Amino acid sequence: MKKIPDNLVDFICSDFPYNISNKPWLTKRGDKVVSSDFGEWDKWDNQKDYLDFVFEVCKEYKRILKPNWSLVLFFNYRFAWWIAYDLEIMKLFSFRMPLILSKTNPLPSFKKINFRSCYEMWVWLTNDGWNVNKPKTFNFTSQKEMKNIMSYFIGKEWSKQTKHPTEKPENLISQLIKIFTNPKDIVLDSFAWWGTTGIASYKLWRHCISIEQESNFIEMIKKRQSLIKEG
Repeated sequence: MKKIPDNLVDFICSDFPYNISNKPWLTKRGDKVVSSDFGEWDKWDNQKDYLDFVFEVCKEYKRILKPNWSLVLFFNYRFAWWIAYDLEIMKLFSFRMPLILSKTNPLPSFKKINFRSCYEMWVWLTNDGWNVNKPKTFNFTSQKEMKNIMSYFIGKEWSKQTKHPTEKPENLISQLIKIFTNPKDIVLDSFAWWGTTGIASYKLWRHCISIEQESNFIEMIKKRQSLIKEG
């Protein structure tokens, strides 16, 4: 990101590592229950190191995002509120609203000692410090669609779309891109994973800067891009 010029980007849509792979938890992928140990890319020694990493990334976001344009960032629900609040206290961004991704078929509670985890949380912020101005682009589509709770079914049809363990559904990413950008705008995704934001941007006639450091994910992105271009 340090190579990206100041005030270049129109919208940032990034799915941060959740820092949950050190926990002995389970999650759901398609119809299968799997371990939530996704890999070394999702592990920090402690919570402070993880938050320091998040805030360093967000400082770069501040620099490259145009004033009064939007960001949608994805975090584990345990951290999302705290991070959004701290970003506002630091006067980096204004916290507009949480966006809830509701799972219609969540993981069962095997031990039956807790509620079932039925949602993930995204946060919508704007690059205007504490001065809450009207976003430069906000395309209100319809009363039916413009709810801050969106739902999806964890199942075979969705799981065929990705080989990344935490990838978000393309149709939901497309919805965010339609709301916060216009054709030819520049989208940034600094955690490209399997390239969903880039693919969705391409289909909607937006430019996208996708950043990824894991070599196996980069190869998956290349294969996915080639399939898209082939039709």
